[in-house]
Formats: sequence, C-alpha cells, structure tokens
Amino acid sequence: MDKYPDEQNVLSDPRWEVAEAARRIRQALTRMGLSYTTKDGHLVEVSYSRVGVVGREYGLLEVDLQRLPRKVTVNKLTHRDTLHHLTAVVGKPVKKLNTTGLTYCVVLHPTPKRQLPKRVGLDMDTRPPGEYMIPVGQGHKGAVWRSLLETSHILIGGESRSGKSTWLNSMLAALLNAYSAEQLQLVVVDPKGVEFTAYGGIPHLAVPIAEEPKQAGEVTDWLMGEMNRRRRLFASCFAKHLTAYNARVREPLPLIVAVIDEVTDIALQCGLRSRFYTNLIRLASKAGSFGIVLVLATQNPKAEVLNTLIKGNLSTRIAFRVATSGHSRTILGTKGAEGLPREIRGRMLARLDAGLVELQGFLVTDAEILALVRRLGGGPAGLRLEPIERDLVAYAVEHLDGGFKIGQLARAFADDERTSAWRIRKLAERWEQEGLLTKPAHAAAPRKVTPRLLSLLEG
Repeated sequence: MDKYPDEQNVLSDPRWEVAEAARRIRQALTRMGLSYTTKDGHLVEVSYSRVGVVGREYGLLEVDLQRLPRKVTVNKLTHRDTLHHLTAVVGKPVKKLNTTGLTYCVVLHPTPKRQLPKRVGLDMDTRPPGEYMIPVGQGHKGAVWRSLLETSHILIGGESRSGKSTWLNSMLAALLNAYSAEQLQLVVVDPKGVEFTAYGGIPHLAVPIAEEPKQAGEVTDWLMGEMNRRRRLFASCFAKHLTAYNARVREPLPLIVAVIDEVTDIALQCGLRSRFYTNLIRLASKAGSFGIVLVLATQNPKAEVLNTLIKGNLSTRIAFRVATSGHSRTILGTKGAEGLPREIRGRMLARLDAGLVELQGFLVTDAEILALVRRLGGGPAGLRLEPIERDLVAYAVEHLDGGFKIGQLARAFADDERTSAWRIRKLAERWEQEGLLTKPAHAAAPRKVTPRLLSLLEG
C-alpha cells in the first residue's frame, strides 16, 4: 500500500480506511474466538471497490473459506450479533455481501436515510388533475393522491389514536372542497357518535349519520337499493361504469362515498349472518361498478370479519400502527405495520398499485373542518340534538347551574348505556369548538351552556 507524506491525505484515502477497518475486524474476530492464522499470518485479504453503487464507497474484506477451522462456521461469522459487534468496533456499518465465499462489506460513506415529515398539513394546491382525487399521504417524493374511480374500495386499520380518523377527515375535506352535493353524496356510519358529527346538516349527506348497529343495517339496505336502481339505469344505456353513464345522459349521477367506521365491531354486534354483513359482502363485490365506494375503517381487524369475500375487493389498504403482526397481515397481507413508530401519529403503510409504501398522513384540524362545514351550510346552524345530548344539557341546566361538568355528568349517567365519560368529554370539546359551550375561565372552572345551545334544546 502506498505511503503518503501528508497525514491528512492518509486519513482521507479510502484504502487506508479499509486497512484500518480490516485491522479492527481481525482483532475483534480474534477476541471472539472466531479467528485463525494462515501461512502468511493474515486473516483477511484487504481490497477496495465501489461495488457498482453510485454515491457509496465500500471496503471489501474477504475471508478464505477453505482455511476455516472446524469450530468456526460461516453462520458464526455472518450471524446478526457478530455483524452488530463488528459495526460497533469499526465505527462504520459492516454487512455481508451475497457473493461467492465470505465477504465483509464496510460502508465507508453511508447515504443518510431520507426521513418523512412527522407532521404535514393538507395542501389542496398539490392536488393533481383527475376525477374524485383523494389525498393518501406525504411520501419521499411529494404528496400522493389517488382517484376514487380507480382505487375502488378502501380498507383502513390501526389502533386507537394512530391517525385513522384524521385520515378520513382529510379525505372528506378534499372531496367536499372540490365537489358539490350534485356531484358527491356521503353515507357515514359513526358508532362512536363523536368522530363525524360535525358533518351533520351538510347537503352532501344522502342519509342521516348512523350511530347504532340497527341504523348501520338500515344504511346498508339503502345502499343496496341504490345499487340495484343504478344497475337498471346503467343497463338502459349500456354503460359499464359511472363515467360512461354520466357521459351518455343529461342528468348525471353523483359518486357515493360510504364511510363505515369500526366495521369489525358493528359486524360482530350484528352477527356474521345479519343483513348488515351480507349487504356489506355484496356491496364490496358489486357496488364499485355503479359509483358507490366503500371506505371501511377498524381498530380491531379480525380475519373472520375481513375475510377474502370482503378483503379481496378492497384494492387500496392502509395500515397505521397496529398491535400485532397478525393485525398487519389481516389488513396488508404482510407484517410491518406493528413496527411503525407509536410517537408519530399518522404514519402508515399503504398498499397502492400492488406495492407497499410508507407515508405520513395529512393533518386537518377541527377548526378547518368546522369552517368547511359552515361554508357548506351545515354545522352548528343545522345541528339537532340527539336524545342523550338533550338529557345531558337538561341535567346541566337544572342541577349544575348551567355548568357542563364532565365528572358529575358521568356519575349521573353512569348507568345509561347511551353514553360514557369518554363520550361526554369528547362532546364537551366539540361543543366548545362550535361555540355551544363557553371556554373555562381557568383549569378548575367548568364549561358553561350558552344561549345558543339552550335554543337547540328548546327547538
């Protein structure tokens, strides 16, 4: 090896880096009891190469397999623990190349991995041309959008607070910003009763938001009737899909997007032989051709519910962080979603175009949703109180002097199956944002019922 008079040139030359890495690897293997001595006294032959990878320089450290002692096997030399130890000793990544014989690969200048943003807002200016485009997420090369006419039905899974509802809100916000009620209709099933109630009263709703399992069955009955009606209309003008039908008639049909949250829990409550589940199977297999798109979300993916009859027709699948690899396989068909970072809300694995990509979901704030809903003519002005909401407000006015105290309301309605402390807290937060409850004066002060909320109670 050449000698350099300039010490700085010596340290920056890759051949010297490889030689130093080889020396450290020889010492490490000797201490680990994996070394041997050849006739010339060298364990590793040192060479330098770029290995055909642009932008990376590698040092190749080749071991002569024919001279390995009996106790030293290739498995020991290439074991994961051995490679991790060598990486720590050398100070640079050490890998095994898939070549003939045993070759350690030292990455001299590793390329830093590009990181996805941890938080990104929805920018409608990034929307590409196309019909019924929805935002999927932010990738390494920019925003990823897909057309609902091409993706067909969508399956979304992830544990609590992983970003499912935020993703659904970003999808709905993008569609509502771009299309009128004559072009788009929504069907929403919200078993929690708090996630999508802000959309109540907008003209895009084809049917009222369903919250109970019985109402979910009625919603699927309506979708089945609409699908059968559209099938007759399509047959009358020999159209095979929504775009072809709308191009041949004077009165075009809108796209129907059916968002069903917690689909697994609803199916288990109704039963796998209920009309809700049987309708769901038929809709998944046929409704896409008639301009009806299903968006199914769950935080408890079960294989007996999301079987091949349903999952086989859901071409777009999105998995946020899940509890187990089994849940990941149920959604994506492969493991991986269980390893997504828990601290980054909205990080997902999406199966798009037969490929799996990691994306960061877009964030749409509650204030942006309320502003959009008010612009569309819905929101608080068109709100109607549910029976349990009326009971909560009436109790707060009569017994709590107008204070919407979550703890006391939860204790008073502890035996009521229609609500819980968590639902009351979410309801209070939403009503505060909508101006139906006052903001607390300090941390210990309760929210107060406003005259606007009283008018809804009396209305």
